Amino acid sequence: METEFWVLASLIVVFTTIPWLIFYFQKSSFLRKKIKYQSNEEEKINIIQSIDLAIESLVSDKKGATIILDDFDDVEKYVADFEYLDAYVSSSLIVNIFEGTYTPLHDGALIINNNRIKSAAAYISRLSSKKLPKKFGTRHRSALGLSEATNAIIIVLSEETQNIHFFYHGDYEKIERKEFFEKIYKIWIEQKEV
Repeated sequence: METEFWVLASLIVVFTTIPWLIFYFQKSSFLRKKIKYQSNEEEKINIIQSIDLAIESLVSDKKGATIILDDFDDVEKYVADFEYLDAYVSSSLIVNIFEGTYTPLHDGALIINNNRIKSAAAYISRLSSKKLPKKFGTRHRSALGLSEATNAIIIVLSEETQNIHFFYHGDYEKIERKEFFEKIYKIWIEQKEV
């Protein structure tokens, strides 16, 4: 009789614990997804801030830059040549890439994918839009062409005029430094048209 009691008690404990364990693991999985989503948003905010700081520095040094935010498509199929990096995004690294005239990475685009700098010195090939006025150069035409072919966000800082343009869905807009963060945030994180 004592053995039957322990078997029955063990079964009661096991069967009352199983639903609790299932609930616990489902809830912790949900929380992990929620935390990961929040940290992804925080990472993107940090990336936008890093790009913003880098642009501020590049503007003061009268340097140009092309930065591609590629969370949506694989833009590397439209790139003729690039240097693979896979680095953490920081303003100092972005500035270092575009600052030096004698550094091999300064010419071409910087590609950010999955919140990492995937490559630099990327040449956008076979894509050049004729929609732009003649005052725009190859860098801007390639950026618009790439935005027509992909869902990437392309940020171009003109070396000559120090104007900032962003290209998205086959369209482009000149943006002021003070509105840079807000515009990129809306498109990249909130995924809203501006």
